[in-house]
Amino acid sequence: MNGRSSHWHSWLSRGVFLILVPVFIVVVAGGYFFSLGAQQRHGIAMPPPGLPDVAGDQNGRLGAFFIDGRLDAARVETRFEDIRGRFDGMRVIFVPSYLSDAVLPTVNLGVDLGYMAGIYNWLAAEGIDAEIADIETEDSVAANAERLVRIVGDGTSPICFVTHSKGGLDVMEYLRRATPDQRKRVACWIAMQAPFAGSPVADLARDVSGFPDLMDAVLSVLGGRGESLTDLTIETRGAYLKEHRREIAAVLETVPMLCVATYVADPGNFTRPTSWSYPTLVWMHDNGVPNDGLVPVRSPVEICPRSVTLEGLDHTGIVSPGLVAPIDQTALMRLLFHIALD
Repeated sequence: MNGRSSHWHSWLSRGVFLILVPVFIVVVAGGYFFSLGAQQRHGIAMPPPGLPDVAGDQNGRLGAFFIDGRLDAARVETRFEDIRGRFDGMRVIFVPSYLSDAVLPTVNLGVDLGYMAGIYNWLAAEGIDAEIADIETEDSVAANAERLVRIVGDGTSPICFVTHSKGGLDVMEYLRRATPDQRKRVACWIAMQAPFAGSPVADLARDVSGFPDLMDAVLSVLGGRGESLTDLTIETRGAYLKEHRREIAAVLETVPMLCVATYVADPGNFTRPTSWSYPTLVWMHDNGVPNDGLVPVRSPVEICPRSVTLEGLDHTGIVSPGLVAPIDQTALMRLLFHIALD
């Protein structure tokens, strides 16, 4: 009995260590980055101020589903039923955001607590084949594109990608490399808050003295690499879009894609922040750049054939734990699926 107890305590100690150490490192690194000194850095490239005017704006379709600024779940449910049959035989693959698997569990804490849990568990309750891609979110875009080759496989069943933040970059790189037949398998792609054109927050992180070295060490502990942070910078994303413009155009022409951007119009009256990125939300806002705290609103939508822009949500508002979510996440996801598949 004592041997079993000792083994159990040893297992528990290891589990606590594996969970708390990465979280501690991320919190310390984040605290250092978001210090006053970091906020006073200058010379960071910024996108043009103001909201974008994009040809594929789908916001006009949203009005019928909102009452007094709140999403009407009943109306959304009715329209979702129109496309529910499209999911028969389809795989829904979630590709999560940067560091998400290090900071918060995914669905393991239940419907109300895990990252993306409400959305994922709703699909499971609907009987829809849904999975979270087994990638290393803190690894490079190129490395995760290779992992997606294995995850997607060579089957013929249609796929719908749902990506958040850096997950959109991972999927774009996977699809850029894919064959035309592999692209045709993708029935829809909902890319939420993807920094396709980069984020000045990543540039700021690379600019803060000592922070890149600290992040390299942190990411190595978490199984990733420092290249993943560079992947998010405006310079790197801009060079990527220019170098691969033909392949990206082929992806956008073939894959039914819906991009989602969010922003906070008035940070001073923002009563429901759900992430630690509020300081950079204010920083970009003060420079005239609408943003969600991590990604400028232009970055997710200006390359996309179809997009929606939602005001009043920060970067984790769509996928945060349900107890603090500022919007009905499952209703929103039903609506996004409706627009993407209709």
